[in-house]
This record gives sequence, C-alpha cells and structure tokens, in this order.
Amino acid sequence: MRSDSVITLPSPVQPGAIQPKSSARLAEARQRLPINLLANITWLVLNMMVGLWYTPYLIGHLGVAVYGLVPLAISVTNYMSILTDGFNSAVSRFLMIDLARDDTRAANRTFNTAVAGSSAIIAILFPIALLMAWLSPRLFNVPLGYEQDARWLVWFTMLAFITTAFASNFAISSYAHHRFDLRLLVNVIRLGAQVASIVVLFRVLSPQLWQVGFALFLSAILLLVGHGALWRRLTPDLRIKLDLVDVSRLRHILGFSGWVLINQTGSLLFLNIDLIVANLIFGARVAGQYGAVVIFPTLLRTLLATVDGVLVPIVVTLYAQNNPTGLVRFCRQSVKLIGLAISLPVGLLCGLARPLLTVWLGPEFSDLSWLVVALVGHLCINLAVIPLFSIQVATNNVRVPGMVTLVMGVANTILAVTLAKWSGWGYISIAIAGAVALTAKNALFTPLYNARILRLPWWTFLPSLVAGSVGCLAIGLGTYWMASIWTLASWGQLALAAGITSGIYLGTAYCLGLNADERHLLISEIRRGIKRWQ
Repeated sequence: MRSDSVITLPSPVQPGAIQPKSSARLAEARQRLPINLLANITWLVLNMMVGLWYTPYLIGHLGVAVYGLVPLAISVTNYMSILTDGFNSAVSRFLMIDLARDDTRAANRTFNTAVAGSSAIIAILFPIALLMAWLSPRLFNVPLGYEQDARWLVWFTMLAFITTAFASNFAISSYAHHRFDLRLLVNVIRLGAQVASIVVLFRVLSPQLWQVGFALFLSAILLLVGHGALWRRLTPDLRIKLDLVDVSRLRHILGFSGWVLINQTGSLLFLNIDLIVANLIFGARVAGQYGAVVIFPTLLRTLLATVDGVLVPIVVTLYAQNNPTGLVRFCRQSVKLIGLAISLPVGLLCGLARPLLTVWLGPEFSDLSWLVVALVGHLCINLAVIPLFSIQVATNNVRVPGMVTLVMGVANTILAVTLAKWSGWGYISIAIAGAVALTAKNALFTPLYNARILRLPWWTFLPSLVAGSVGCLAIGLGTYWMASIWTLASWGQLALAAGITSGIYLGTAYCLGLNADERHLLISEIRRGIKRWQ
C-alpha cells in the first residue's frame, strides 16, 4: 500500500503506555526546533570562523608539512571511536526512549549501565592510545626532527578523545531534553579555551606541535565539566549508583551497538582514510595541503551533525509514541529541506574554490580548487540523507546498514589506494574514490532501505533529493562563471559574490523548490522560533 496511514512499526511500548508527559515532550521538541537549529547554526558559524583562522595560523607557525600531522592525528584518533560511538548511539536510543516514557527507574538503569560500560571501554583504549602515540613516527611520514613532538601530539589528542567519550554519558541529558542552546554554551567555552591556550602557548613558548594536542586535551576537560553540570541540572533524577548497573540491559545495548560499531567502522573508512593514504603515498607535505582543505567537508559534516542532533530526538520520540505517519512525513520534509539548505554552501565552495583558496591560504594553494570540488561536491546528496539514518536507529534496523557501510568502506579504501598509486591523477584521486563510493551508498541504498523498513514504495525518499542536487549544480556553475568574469581578490569581494548568489538562490528555492505545505511549515517554524526569543 502507498498510504502512510497503513504503516505499522514494532513499537517499543505497549498500546496505551504513552504518558501525557511524553506528548508534552514531543510538543516541546517541535517547539524548540527553531531555537535548536539556530543554536547549532551559530555553533557552525563559530567553528567556521575559527577554522578559517586556525588553519593558516598553524601553517604560518609550524609549516605546512608539520601542520599536516595535526589533522592526521585527529583522523587516526577517530578510529578509536569505533569502540565508543556505537555504544554511545545505543545508549542514546535506549535512554531517550526511557525518558520519553517518563520511566525514571529504567532511565537510571540505562544511565548507570552506560557509565560502567564506557568506563570499561576507556580502560581498554588507554593502553592502545599509549602504544599508538609511541609508534606514530614509525607508522607515518613525520618530518625529520619532529618525531617526539608527533608522539606528544598523538598522545594528547587521544587523551582528549577519551575524555570526550566519557563526557558523552552526561551529554545525553541535554540531548534528550532538546536543550541545544545550553550545549552551545558549553561548546563555546570549550572552543574558546582551546584557541586561547594555543595562542598563549605559542606566544609564551616557541610554537611546538605538542601544544596543539595539549590545547585539545584542556578543552576536552572543560567539555566534561560543562556536560556534567548540565546533567545535574536537566536530569536531577539520574544518579550514579553502581547497584543500578543492569547486565541484561547491557546485553541489549551491546547487541544494538555491535551493528552500529560495524557501521561506524565503514563510515571511518569513508571519512578518515584519505589523510592516511595521502600521508603514506604522497608524503607529509602533500598530506598537509590535503589536510588544509579537508576543513571544508569537515565543517559541512559538522553542520549536518548538529542538525541531525536536533532531528534524532524527534524521530525517536515519534517512534516511541508509535506515530509512523508523523515519522515518515517529518523525515521526508527533513531530507528535502536539508538538501535545499546544504546545496547553498556546497555550491558556493565548488564555484568559488579557486579565489577562496587564493585569498585564504595564498596563491600557491589555488591549484587545490578541484580537490575542494571533489571533496564537497557530492555532499549535496550524501548529507541530505542524514535524517534517514535516524529511522534506522529508532527502529533498531542497523544490521543491514552496518554490513553495507562496512563493505562500501572497504571498497572505498581499496579504490583510494588503487587510484592513488596507478591512476596518475595525484592526490585528487583519493577524494574521487570517496565521492564515488559514498554516493553509491547514500543515493541508492539508504533511501531504498529506509522505504523498505517503513513498508513504503521504494522510490518514497528519492524525490526529496532532487531539488537540492539541482540547486547545488546551479549555484556551482553560476558562481564559477561569476569568478571567471570578475576579479574576486578579497574577503569583501568573495562575500559580495556569495551574498548575491545566496539571495537569488534562497528566493528561487522558496518559490520553486518548496510546495505550499512546506512553505507554510517553514514560516511557522520561523515564527515559533522568533516568539521563543521574545
């Protein structure tokens, strides 16, 4: 059947089990959606501003080859998230369902089981981090004389990751209660401390690589303190009590997280293999150049991660309330709106890549413009489908996506190495491999599989991807033509070109890209957000 009204889902609760507070929580989530999106967009803008300053600042003080070790260390450290992210995703799902059902006792069992489980994972990661830090000069191309600095960088970066992983236990409270404004405050404090500590260390001492890692570690400690404070404020009924650790609940969490872990492994082979391949095949300097521009897809993924963070609690709550019709409608609208929104920055980056790199890093980096296109051009599709991942998590259908993601991640790694060695295309071949593999997965498998989960026609989510893709192509071609006839040699000129393009695109997208219901929804959410600020 094609009607959403006949969809049936395996409900996590029995009929009639939803309490009035659950409906109130969903209403609160929808009501807070505009302010939460604004908070996350603010966080993205701050990240972008700091990132645009941070990269040339480090390159200027350390040199491009040495700077390349910074994103490389973060990329390597991300592989430790294979053990943590799957577990945290499972905990978030079960805890949000407990809170949606207003089951404080179950929520405390889930929370304490999560704390115990994450502590065990951290105990496993600690010696691995120490070993990786010590062996890093042997595993990667490190500029001569920076071997010990590389060890300290990797060690501090891994300590920062471990601290952040433990902080995630407490971050779930603000996540489940949709208080992204408070999360923004914590993140701003963390980012400010990171930037300030680097500047102070570089000025007081001679600039060294280990100082970058130390700043990351310091900011992670502040993140733990901040989320701990929010946990006490937002969920006063949650307490750390070891006698509430539930082994049976741990089995459920681990069963769910096992497939998420497989999915995460595949995702890391998509998103974190490029810098490693660039370092091992093309050397430290090329990896440094690659690492400088990889900030663009990283910022875009950060944007969509923050937007997804707003959407996931709503999807899980809709599922917990056994409201499949609302879930499908919400996800289809989210895919289309996100596709239209993300196409603007993606198109601008592709069309203005050469003048942007020239103004930002210098003329010697302008040849990396096509690398930028290869890194970000496909994201108009691959980031638009992010809301569909929430369906897989909410309905506990993570097994097949995990296997597919792992297989495609391995294929991406093989393709990247093969093209890098034998295609003759240089470092851009690594980005091309990632674009091909990731788009094959997300443009085909992800929408089709989610339609199958919800017992809908296979094409249900595909039309939602069209508008954003067309918009991205139009913006990219338009700004590329603009850059070819105008001299864009300053930030002001770049901003003017981007502003003109954005104004034309936003007006066109609103009038032609959205239907009447979607325009009404967008205006309603904007008005609701304005009222909450008044």
